Amino acid sequence: LDGTLLDAEGNVSERTSTVIRKVLEKYPDLHFVLASGRARPATMKIREALGILDRPNTESILCNGCIIYDYKGGILWQSILPKEFVIKAHNLFKTDPTAVYFYSSGDDAIMFNEKWAKISNERFQEHTVLLDKEEHIKKVESGESKINKMGVVVTEGKDIEKFKPILVGYSKEYNLEYAYSTSFFLEFMPPNTHKGTGLDHLINNLNIKKEEVLAFGDGGNDVDLIKSAGWPVAMENACDELKAVAKLTTKSNVKDGVADMLEKIFLN
Repeated sequence: LDGTLLDAEGNVSERTSTVIRKVLEKYPDLHFVLASGRARPATMKIREALGILDRPNTESILCNGCIIYDYKGGILWQSILPKEFVIKAHNLFKTDPTAVYFYSSGDDAIMFNEKWAKISNERFQEHTVLLDKEEHIKKVESGESKINKMGVVVTEGKDIEKFKPILVGYSKEYNLEYAYSTSFFLEFMPPNTHKGTGLDHLINNLNIKKEEVLAFGDGGNDVDLIKSAGWPVAMENACDELKAVAKLTTKSNVKDGVADMLEKIFLN
């Protein structure tokens, strides 16, 4: 989404909305899938802008591949972080103000930092819930709270530089995936879980061949995604790592690169 489908302000441009609506009208059996590190509530305004709020064949791969939803919001597949890792992370940040997000079933972002909870709810329309740390640990231990993904704002907290290598050590202990979705947000996902494995699960479920998949991306956390597609497309503003594995290149996100490529392929 950010840096790919959305413009510099994080919105869907009028041209992008128009082109995607025309493509889906012309090819109603085409699957149009949003793939993002965001939780589902943070994608609803985007779906509305694209006219796909209740449109069949518009699945979504969210929380960096941890959860796959159908167009109605039903969970088709999900992956859960080991509760032992979640509890260790909780204990690590017990007395530190670092902003830590725990994403539960993709809908609730659970955290203990009021400032960042407000930012999430206002900027991304996430359903971010403030909880007591001890209360949440008990829910994790009992299995009542299952966490799909954990994210850490690495610019917050007095000891974050000390905590980062410890967290990476924990992730290696449990064979977790970890990546920076932005320069300030470090994310941890379950083993063998990323946007690419999410796409693999989805196309297998839909009986779609890899050669029939077109995927767009710009950042390092999109590399696995486009490698799982038969037709990987790099945005003009993409990182070098992603451009190296792409077969096609389109204009930047601020020049409606996704719309430009879709128009050439499906409408011209």
